[in-house]
Amino acid sequence: MRHARVAFSIDELRKTIILRYIGDITGDRLYAQVLEYIHTVEAPWLYDFLVDTRRFDGVIQAADTENLGRLWAELAQGRDAGRRIAVVSSDPLVRARKSLRDAIFPHRTSGVFDTMDEALEWLETTAE
Repeated sequence: MRHARVAFSIDELRKTIILRYIGDITGDRLYAQVLEYIHTVEAPWLYDFLVDTRRFDGVIQAADTENLGRLWAELAQGRDAGRRIAVVSSDPLVRARKSLRDAIFPHRTSGVFDTMDEALEWLETTAE
């Protein structure tokens, strides 16, 4: 059984924060880890987000995502305009929640992809 966690890395060249959701973890615990990490990054609003959920077994409630959005809005203060969120997932619910993600992160563009390669290509080809 996998240790439930969020793994973090930064691709400075691409200005991308990579979040890997691993195992069975609740949305509130998952987002607490994300926020803790985000606070260690200087000017995190200047980065795109690449979220890999392929090894995620948990459930994220819409209310957890909405709470994250409120906390992110306080931190970013609109300074993330033009940045992107690429989510790698085969979960139909993740695709269905794209409009929720877009509402919660109004300054960012989001996309959902089947593979990391597709997500990275999208992030690179839509770069300004």
